[in-house]
Amino acid sequence: KTTLGFELEGTGPAFGGIELKAIDGTISIGDWNIGTAVAGATVSLGKQGDLFPSAGLETVGSTTLANPTVNESVVVTMGNLSAMAGFEGLSTDVTDLDNLQVAYDLELGAIDTTVAMDYNTDTEAKAYALSSALNLTDSMAIGGTGTYAADTLAYEVNATTGAITVFMDGDENNTVQHIGAGVKGSLNGLDLYAEASYDVDAKTTSPAVGVSFSF
Repeated sequence: KTTLGFELEGTGPAFGGIELKAIDGTISIGDWNIGTAVAGATVSLGKQGDLFPSAGLETVGSTTLANPTVNESVVVTMGNLSAMAGFEGLSTDVTDLDNLQVAYDLELGAIDTTVAMDYNTDTEAKAYALSSALNLTDSMAIGGTGTYAADTLAYEVNATTGAITVFMDGDENNTVQHIGAGVKGSLNGLDLYAEASYDVDAKTTSPAVGVSFSF
């Protein structure tokens, strides 16, 4: 499949954003959020993903990693700690709580690390994630993300030099499933990206391009 993306973001004490996607010619609204800063914390609501760390690219990658289902949510962040409550729909039934997540960011010397946990209130299933990145220089870094859910350990490793990132992922049952790369740049205030992922088993390629604008 081919993915085209466009994002608008507003920053400041009150902030928000919306994402438009075109996947194989079908246009839809992706993630969106609105939020504000309150007493040293930020509070946001919307369809804004989850707290589980991604592997670094905008669209492709993170295929084998555990990705707990979250439709709409409320996220509170204070310092390095974030907490999320996920709902089926904030405008329909705020008592229908789907899952809870917590995440904590920490620095271990030159290594940036994020740990996260998800608890599904319906199935009582738990999922765990750990992601680390080491900045070798100002323009070179290596990193890796691992998740454990449904009795399966999955991983993705990546390396970045300048604007280019390459990655590989898999799990304990199939060590190498995808390889790919992405490049980022900016032009006249627009952030641009182009990426592609190759499925080793299916022998198919999934490209993605996108642009975002902050104001």
